[in-house]
Amino acid sequence: MTQYLGIITACGAVAVLAWLVCLLYPRLVPAAARYTVDHPWQQAGLFALAIAFSIAISRLQLFPDEDAFLALLNRIIILAPVLAYVVSRRSRAAVLIPRKQVLRSLLIGFAFALLGLAAFFLSAATADDPLAYVQGVQVSTTITILLRTMVHCVVAGAFLALVAAGWSIRTALTLAALAITATQIPGLLEDGFTAAWLGLLVTHIALVVGLLSAVLATRNIAWLWPVLAVLNLLQLNAG
Repeated sequence: MTQYLGIITACGAVAVLAWLVCLLYPRLVPAAARYTVDHPWQQAGLFALAIAFSIAISRLQLFPDEDAFLALLNRIIILAPVLAYVVSRRSRAAVLIPRKQVLRSLLIGFAFALLGLAAFFLSAATADDPLAYVQGVQVSTTITILLRTMVHCVVAGAFLALVAAGWSIRTALTLAALAITATQIPGLLEDGFTAAWLGLLVTHIALVVGLLSAVLATRNIAWLWPVLAVLNLLQLNAG
């Protein structure tokens, strides 16, 4: 099995474990407070406007991506409008972060990430020497990925909390699936439609929606941060 399929296996293993925890031990993961949206269309408009500003800023390419920290700074500046929207909500529930036991949430996420690592090394070609595989990861790169995934979790949490509270969980997951599909359109236009492309797209959607559905079931996105950080590190080395 290729390294990419190993990453898919890791992601799938985490999604399955997260859902088992939701079903068997629903109180294990601390839940954020119930989030209510008084004017969902107004808030959705503000969020969409923040996204539009972020897209506009992304066209500027302020710093070169060759440097890891400058690339991170680029990402933070690009997402600054969305982060400003998040700050304006003045509620942890608005990003699916619990008021208490955040450390416990992170430790649970770290445990999920360890399972993902085990699934990866048991399925990928590098299983015989996992230490050699991770040896090339630099400290600066690790810190950058940790910060980048944290920002992405905050943005994803804001989106999920808003749509789930304003409309429904099903709507939130459907929009997430459509967003994933939209990100793959440039590749489709460049390489053309193939069965392999469709298979990867369906797999990608299933895994991401599975993880996001577990986030909504636990009402907690803090545990997803260590998982995303580890998966990003694996994907970086797999590339």
